[in-house]
Amino acid sequence: MSQVAKVRFTDYRAAIGTALDAIGAAARLPNDRLIIIKPNLTNADGPPVTTPVAAAEAVYEYCRAHCKAEIAIGEGCGSGVTQDTYQANGYTKLAEEHGLRLLDFNREPDILLQRSDALQLKQLYMPRIALDAFIISLPILKDHSFTRTTIAMKNMFGLAPAPRYEGSWNKSKLHSPSTHRSVVDVCRYKAPDLCVVDAVVALTGMHLAGTPRNLGLILASFDPVAVDAVGSELLGHDPRRIEYLKLANGILGAMDDIQIIDG
Repeated sequence: MSQVAKVRFTDYRAAIGTALDAIGAAARLPNDRLIIIKPNLTNADGPPVTTPVAAAEAVYEYCRAHCKAEIAIGEGCGSGVTQDTYQANGYTKLAEEHGLRLLDFNREPDILLQRSDALQLKQLYMPRIALDAFIISLPILKDHSFTRTTIAMKNMFGLAPAPRYEGSWNKSKLHSPSTHRSVVDVCRYKAPDLCVVDAVVALTGMHLAGTPRNLGLILASFDPVAVDAVGSELLGHDPRRIEYLKLANGILGAMDDIQIIDG
């Protein structure tokens, strides 16, 4: 059974702390691996297109209070330049205040990986620094024009280096021929170790220019399939009709038996 915490939002520090405590996150944070907090900063637009910096700060503070590991923030934006997205959304200031590294996955040294069981990405470039890191996927809850929803799993596209996959936009080659299959493949190479979903104000209709919807929730889970299924339902979708979730079910997590922990 997969657990997903669903906590009513009060403020980011309290709600995220409650959600992470509910799934026992403190005991599972590493002390000897780099922790990378991975928000969704697909471009320089503000929330709810992108993850609010306050959410990232709350996750950082929780990790800092419960482990001794080095903590960094990492992103490889889908449009524009990653450092510009950091600057525009307050992450540069956050990093200065807490002494954090801001990683640009579009520019980090990478390595070519291979998987014979991949659905379509039999090879994938991945930043070396991410391979052994403990990745916390921190997306904002959004609809998506290609995959119906973009939550913890689709957020991992940010790891793929843009110079390897750019076309009409930074990661365009990952979206063809099937974005759904690419989501599953990217997560097979590197799945998030922990997921925290900002569902305070979701974005409905479209991932770059949709309609904000107040949900007032924070989700947390160690199972990316389960948390994406719960998030998809919050957006009004049947997760069993979303292709990437059907393909990932039983492989990267499970959506058939989910325990919701309300808070």
